[in-house]
Amino acid sequence: MRIIGHGVDIISVPRIAASIENGGESFLARVFCQGELAYARGRGRQTEHLAARFAAKEAVMKALGTGWRDGIAWSDIEVVLLPSGAPTIQLRGKAAETATVLGITAWSISLSHTAEFAVASVIATGG
Repeated sequence: MRIIGHGVDIISVPRIAASIENGGESFLARVFCQGELAYARGRGRQTEHLAARFAAKEAVMKALGTGWRDGIAWSDIEVVLLPSGAPTIQLRGKAAETATVLGITAWSISLSHTAEFAVASVIATGG
């Protein structure tokens, strides 16, 4: 398998907390998928978990080489857990189309967070 793209992003957890406070459910529904919200709401330090997923979405855009152009939506990218508990990426819509064109068939992802910062590293690979 070869590396097709790599993206890294770091985000301020207080910035995400402020976005949640200011944007409420509208912000949450626009940025996060239902599975991501359910995961974070079921754990302590909810904002840290959401910030890590926000960083992952940004990192995926970098790995795809597209940024937020070409019609890719926040909801096109979802962090899901494998049966092992490890995170991975699930794409839909325009993000999935872009990954297919690039030949991306798998993702490796690492998330980390503290009260202040969340970081994500995403590697896109393909045959």
